[in-house]
Amino acid sequence: MFIGSGLSRRYLNLPTWEELLIKFFNNSNIIGDFEYYQSKSNNNLPALTSALANEFHEVWWKDIKFEDARTTYKTFAKEKINLPLKIEIANLIQNIQKQEKQFDKEISLLKESVIDGIITTNWDTFLETVFSDYNVFIGQQELLFSESISIGEIYKIHGCVTTPQSLIITEEDYNDFNNRNAYLAAKLLTIFVEHPIIFIGYSLSDQNIQQIIDSIVKCVDTQNLDKLKDRLIFVEWKKGSEFEIKDSSIKLLDNKVLPIKLIKTDSFEPIFETLSTLKRQIPVKILRKLKNSVVEFVKSSTPSTQIYVKDIESINDDTKIEYAIGVGVATHLISSMGYKSIETIDLIEDVLYQNKNYDTIQLIENAFPKMLKGNGYIPIYKYLREGNLLTKNAGLTLLAVAKFKGKFELKFDAPNCYLPAASYQKKQTEIRRNHPDVNSIIKAFDKSHTLNFIPLLDPKSIDPSQLVNFLRTCFHDNTVNKTTPFRKIVCLYDYLKSGLA
Repeated sequence: MFIGSGLSRRYLNLPTWEELLIKFFNNSNIIGDFEYYQSKSNNNLPALTSALANEFHEVWWKDIKFEDARTTYKTFAKEKINLPLKIEIANLIQNIQKQEKQFDKEISLLKESVIDGIITTNWDTFLETVFSDYNVFIGQQELLFSESISIGEIYKIHGCVTTPQSLIITEEDYNDFNNRNAYLAAKLLTIFVEHPIIFIGYSLSDQNIQQIIDSIVKCVDTQNLDKLKDRLIFVEWKKGSEFEIKDSSIKLLDNKVLPIKLIKTDSFEPIFETLSTLKRQIPVKILRKLKNSVVEFVKSSTPSTQIYVKDIESINDDTKIEYAIGVGVATHLISSMGYKSIETIDLIEDVLYQNKNYDTIQLIENAFPKMLKGNGYIPIYKYLREGNLLTKNAGLTLLAVAKFKGKFELKFDAPNCYLPAASYQKKQTEIRRNHPDVNSIIKAFDKSHTLNFIPLLDPKSIDPSQLVNFLRTCFHDNTVNKTTPFRKIVCLYDYLKSGLA
């Protein structure tokens, strides 16, 4: 799927780009009229954004209104003149995005759709929430320097609000993107050749999508263009339109005509329902792990200790996460040594996404003693609960105490041990008075402050389902996912969800 802003406007009630800039402008304290900057940009939205970014730069650095944002972001905001605008745009989107209940059925069908991956120019976090098992790559650089295996992946080619500096939004950003997207074009061309692509949430006249397709089509001979016809499927939403599929075409920037399939509809339900009925022999999460394991096994000159050989026909869940596949072999080779290499970030991912399916006893016996030696912030209650080693009040059972004495201990003062620094604790009374739950804090503060303020709530008012959604966005933000406040709050979530029975 190649997904555009139409889906975000439909499902999250997000504004158009121009409406977003108006909201930003009204909150920016920039002196003058919005129409003045429109007149300078000749209705070119990237140029308009650049003009606003230049004007807002000094306001953001000097106006007391943005003091909290400066405290959080000034270290990296100093790098470019347009970063203050990107920071505020990212915060604005995160604060106003809200899933529309009227489309719950469509979204449910979308979630069940059988697709190998998603390419999107959207900045919001809707897609990674719906497809929580998929890996997310933000921008061309992250895709370039990460291990991509083209299964169960989301490519956010225009950036993401979780990483404000990644946003492609100004005229300079678009020029840079178009001049340096050779690897991305090659990656997309491979995808286009190997898969049918459904474009949804875009207009056929969208210049951004035309530029991306144009860079790909340039690699294809004219006589081979027709071969793409059945692989490029554009979905055009129009209120009141009857469902229709027909051959069509779009004219590219150099006047080339590209044949496509065109679907006209006023509801996406028939499309998602069809995609949800497709059969995949192996679930995408398992397929991704299988492919990744095989890739690592082939690349490595030293066999991994985490190997389990199993008949592929019998795989129906991911309870064993590491595989090498053979024929006619039935020996169970998994080694406890593999668990000694597990790191805290692996446990955090598992606690947030429930996607690792570790052998609980192997993990506790082989990984915990080493990981907890430094007495850091490591989520462990999930595994102790699964191993029946916890009391109802989050203490170790007598059996656990006897078995693991001297190997590791629980923090004695949970959940108080997960409170933030003393400077934040001074605000506990204020936070509890003004904010009844997690979502209230998320809406009121930026990500850095939110991580420190949520632990100040009464634990009874912290809804783990609200908290985990926020933590998942933090997990994919490299500026926060290694920080102590993030790890503390993950441990708090783990304690509340699994520690207390």
